Amino acid sequence: MIIQCPSCKAQANLPDSKEGAKVRCSSCSKVYVARPKGARARGGKQADNSNVMVGGIVVAVLLVLGLIISSGSGPDAPPPPPPEEPEPEPVEVVDLMGWESEGVQAVRQIHNLILAGDDFRLGQRIHAERAYARIGEELAAAAAEAGEPAPERTPWNQLPTTDRLIFASDLAKDMLSGSGKDLLAGWKPYHGWVESDDEGVGGGLLVRVQVAFEDASAGQADRHVEWHLWRENGTLKAWDWKRWISPDEKIQQRRTKKVEKKTLSDGSVVLEGRIRPIPYDDDVPADLRKRIDGLVAKLVDPDATKTFSIQQELKEIGKPAIAPLLTQLATIPLDSLENASALNLVHLTLRDITGYQSLFQAHEAMGTTKERQDAGLKQWFGWYDRRYRRFEGRKDTADDPFLDDPDFKPRNERERRDFERARQGGGR
Repeated sequence: MIIQCPSCKAQANLPDSKEGAKVRCSSCSKVYVARPKGARARGGKQADNSNVMVGGIVVAVLLVLGLIISSGSGPDAPPPPPPEEPEPEPVEVVDLMGWESEGVQAVRQIHNLILAGDDFRLGQRIHAERAYARIGEELAAAAAEAGEPAPERTPWNQLPTTDRLIFASDLAKDMLSGSGKDLLAGWKPYHGWVESDDEGVGGGLLVRVQVAFEDASAGQADRHVEWHLWRENGTLKAWDWKRWISPDEKIQQRRTKKVEKKTLSDGSVVLEGRIRPIPYDDDVPADLRKRIDGLVAKLVDPDATKTFSIQQELKEIGKPAIAPLLTQLATIPLDSLENASALNLVHLTLRDITGYQSLFQAHEAMGTTKERQDAGLKQWFGWYDRRYRRFEGRKDTADDPFLDDPDFKPRNERERRDFERARQGGGR
């Protein structure tokens, strides 16, 4: 039977004979009574707690009277020592949903066969009957969309054994060199989990794995593959496989669409975003907004003094001040020396808060051009679209140039690990 720790939810596999015994979870050390997972939900209505309480009181009273009578020494007699309870059995935690689960291990074995190019053994790991039905449904749907009748297909149970074997073999070869090659060939899993487990009701397993391209020099970004498995003669076999886009990938895709990679006339490559006013985050309190608005207004005031202390105060506020500062970049025109000075102060304050450096310079006398000025402003909004959501504070570390390039492709395993570590670390 499968039991589940009520504290950490770790699952373990115990013999049915152990039901009702006290066990100690090897993951969190919680002691609990071993019951099959979901036993309470299947048990129907729970007993009336009042009846249980009354019964318990009656039993307790009878026990006390019995002790008094048997001891003959009255109520002052010391109670007998409680019986010693056996030490709870430790239980070994079984990974039913993660990397070491049976479902993920089955998918890892399939990927290993693909990497090895072993089409024969790969064909044996395909649930051909369900794959045949799935393809039939896809063909029927395509025909209906085109306004045509569904193609006639021989039912699986009427196919000769040889044709069934050929069908499974063809699917395996397609994984290696056909339409499935781009999805599967050359990709190795390094993380995975069981998304749903419906074996108990005849639904099989849905497994998702994150994969990396074996040849890091090919510049392929990591991706996810979704596998549908079905148990046949005790072995989990695949009957469907497809690309799965994770929520993080969807967010990254939306951000990438906002950002444009451009090469300037002097050869500089920049990532530009659309210049526009940026609203405060919803969780910035009204009193803090009022304070920031006052500081920003003083910062861009041509008659302001002590701008350095204003910059330092905004830097201490940090992330909540970024949106109103970017709004100043979007709304102040670069058409006078006063405005150029104000924009430069805003640019320098943003740089101090984020640690990011754009091409922006306030005046052509500083060696810039109108093209680089415009690109420098747009770079700030490109940074916002790509980095703001995960920005948690300035990181005073060496720059990671590939973080500013959504098209960056790691050249080797070390660069891939560094890229993932830097990306998870938030913005600078």
